[in-house]
Amino acid sequence: MKFVVVAAVSAFALAACQQPAEPADAPAATGAADPQPSEMMQQTFSSCEWGKVEGSGLAVWSFACPAEFGNVRLVADPALPGFSLEGTQDGVTSRSPAIVVFEKATGDDVSAIIEQVRAKSPGPDTATCALEQIEGESMLPNAWTFVPTGEAKARWEAAVGGDELGDAPEQGPCGPLGPQIVGDRAFVVVPGDPTKVAFIEFGSEIQIFDPATLRAGG
Repeated sequence: MKFVVVAAVSAFALAACQQPAEPADAPAATGAADPQPSEMMQQTFSSCEWGKVEGSGLAVWSFACPAEFGNVRLVADPALPGFSLEGTQDGVTSRSPAIVVFEKATGDDVSAIIEQVRAKSPGPDTATCALEQIEGESMLPNAWTFVPTGEAKARWEAAVGGDELGDAPEQGPCGPLGPQIVGDRAFVVVPGDPTKVAFIEFGSEIQIFDPATLRAGG
């Protein structure tokens, strides 16, 4: 399965588009006790509808944006399994993985899914890449990342640490689920279900979904 890294919501926002054919994927209506988007999200996506998206045993809150924003929305994607960002560019509707679900046993730490991750993230050094817990400040608590090790780590650090990022490889050493020149991504245990680990593609700009609202359900 080929994964396409999500760059940013704005990539779709420039496109004229058609309404996707599956209205059931649109966010559900909100209630009084539902989580609300941050002020920055509300300002950025003021023309979009906020609601819950469910699928693959998960639920997450996201905006669904109208035609002037490319009909961009988060949709359940059983093929991942997880959720994809869907939008239309040049008249063609496409999807990019945003959240990918992996399974582990209760009690195992995130590193137990390493072979599953390697299988879904082919890259030049994927076989030697490892899952490591992110130390210090992170976008989400107890987050992990898929990173190169040994010689592959040294080569990658040299490539991104140079004066000319244009000399760095187009794809990161660990494939699409690992580090790239731009954007952030992480793995977290899904709140409410210790058997599920979610890969989250944060992109390089503000996304239409809020990873902090990800929960077991759906």
